[in-house]
Amino acid sequence: MSPITLYTTRRTPAGRAVEITAKLIGLELDVKFIDLSKKEHLTEEFLKLNPQHTVPTIVDNGVALYDSHAIIVYLVQKYGKDDALYPKDLVTQARVNALLHFESGILFARLRGTLEPIFYHGFPEVPQEKLTAIHGAYDLLEATLKSDYLVGDSLTLADVSCSTSLSTLNALFPIDAEKCPKLVAYLQRLEANMPNYKELNSDRAAEAVAFFKVKLEENKKK
Repeated sequence: MSPITLYTTRRTPAGRAVEITAKLIGLELDVKFIDLSKKEHLTEEFLKLNPQHTVPTIVDNGVALYDSHAIIVYLVQKYGKDDALYPKDLVTQARVNALLHFESGILFARLRGTLEPIFYHGFPEVPQEKLTAIHGAYDLLEATLKSDYLVGDSLTLADVSCSTSLSTLNALFPIDAEKCPKLVAYLQRLEANMPNYKELNSDRAAEAVAFFKVKLEENKKK
């Protein structure tokens, strides 16, 4: 079988979720980093794969799929050796799904909503309401954590997905350990136990922070 092709960027949390999932299930990917600044996601070839021109996008045996949450569920259900990451038990699966929606609708949405004014509208600083919203998301996760992982006592796709945006948010706007001690311990647990966490989350998040700081300084000089 030819490797699945993954079109992504290095820093996007969504693409990192796909890379981490593949590592966890022992699946080989042919990773192709595309340059959004050069509009490589708007080429005719890419639009045929994904008319929404988003990353990540995968091609598996000629079939193109997009949206990280859909992709990681697909990969585990098709190629996973068991259902540990995405349990078949309907109640547990529903709880994982709820956290996938939380990542998309809260964590990533608030990350994107915070970065866009800096990258696209020349803001010289992060608006306070954006910071308040981010720390509100931390509070929600702190309340959600009832055990070592987001859903039960073992790693699931909920952790994989949420960890990507969360690691970037934490690198940019650190979690208050006094207010959210369980969340801080949770991230430390993931870094210690999730394969390739440092390479795919911590290091890539650090790249995002460096890029953010450069852009922020450029905006302040305008």
